[in-house]
Amino acid sequence: MRSARQALAAFILFLGASTLDQRALAQEAATQFADIFSTIHKFSKNGNWPRGGIAVDSAGNIFGTTLYGGNCSTCGVIYELVKPTSGTTWTFKILHKFELGPDGIAPTGPLTIAGGKIYGTTSAGADPSCGCGEVFRLTPSGSTYTYKVIRRFDRTHGTTPIGGVLVGSDGAIYGTTSGGGSNQSGVIFKIGATGVFSILHNFAGNFTSGPQGELIFGKDGAIYGTTFGGGKYNQGAVFRVTKGGSYSVIYNFKGTIQIPQSTDGANPEGRLALGPDGTIYGTTTFGGNASGYGTAYSLKPPAKTGGAWTYKQLYVFGQGTALPNLPHSGFVRAASGNLYGTSGGGGASGGGTLYRLSPPASGTRWSAKVLHSFKPMDAGGDVPYADIVMTNGVIYGTTLTGGDRSANCPKGLYGCGTVFVYK
Repeated sequence: MRSARQALAAFILFLGASTLDQRALAQEAATQFADIFSTIHKFSKNGNWPRGGIAVDSAGNIFGTTLYGGNCSTCGVIYELVKPTSGTTWTFKILHKFELGPDGIAPTGPLTIAGGKIYGTTSAGADPSCGCGEVFRLTPSGSTYTYKVIRRFDRTHGTTPIGGVLVGSDGAIYGTTSGGGSNQSGVIFKIGATGVFSILHNFAGNFTSGPQGELIFGKDGAIYGTTFGGGKYNQGAVFRVTKGGSYSVIYNFKGTIQIPQSTDGANPEGRLALGPDGTIYGTTTFGGNASGYGTAYSLKPPAKTGGAWTYKQLYVFGQGTALPNLPHSGFVRAASGNLYGTSGGGGASGGGTLYRLSPPASGTRWSAKVLHSFKPMDAGGDVPYADIVMTNGVIYGTTLTGGDRSANCPKGLYGCGTVFVYK
């Protein structure tokens, strides 16, 4: 099962949500759940494989993208799920269908809601001479939305923006690309409130080593993120960059390929979570032990300016057949200190999990509890991959496959993907 899941992960990574308010809510969300899991939408051929995860507005409506479907098999769509005022049926609406040409295609990153507007990226399409992706915005106008391309990428200024964007209080947009730039290894970019584009940093790693997860603002107002590869050991890194472009690496992952062998994680790609003291929490998709099912870690900020961050490995995934492994999604954090995420593998049936990591009463190792096990190719969803959202005591997420297996999606019998809630 591990090799099949890792092959799927590698394919998704080659192809290729949450709001500022949601990041704050994630730290304050209730941690007492009734243990009720529901699949609220099953995707069809018209829009399928929700690789980018979701965003939730103040009214509880869900917004997201799909990697496939729309005006071509590989174009994708932007959709909305309208929260029911009564009953349990959510209303599915397509807000935009991507198309080949000057439009972007294949959205892989999360959406961000800021000032009532929706921002996102596509990993391909846009500039016909490059097909390098774009940054877009949806502006509400009554019951409809106006779609606008904010930036089309090129090889000089970055290609393949996988991780979505971050919007500051000043209206500036921050994001990354996984390729392009001066070293063809990705960039960190800024689009000012007036539309001026600038590059804050050019990465210097190898192909596929660039950033793939979304950015977050730290307690100090700086921007934090990860690179999937690169760094000192080419196993990925956690970085910090100021709004003015001062860049530094705060941790280099070692992975398990060092001599002597390390038990460190490798290849971070999911969302970072922020603690009230500025501590950053995250996952690596691989590494940790010889099986390489991933790790959870924390980075505590230095006590003095210019000091080193304190790294701690919290958990090694894949230590039991029913436990989570391959944690692509990263974390959301509750006020209790518990961390919540999904894994693309593991669980009772091997189809992935929704899980909780809890801090230890004593010692250093955190404990994992599976809240829901997904079943391969099941109607309830399979392979939860994207970042989750937690707001008002409810967890929202997506699965890449599973759901409607009769809808003739590109992956055939695997299904078209789902949206789920846990409360």
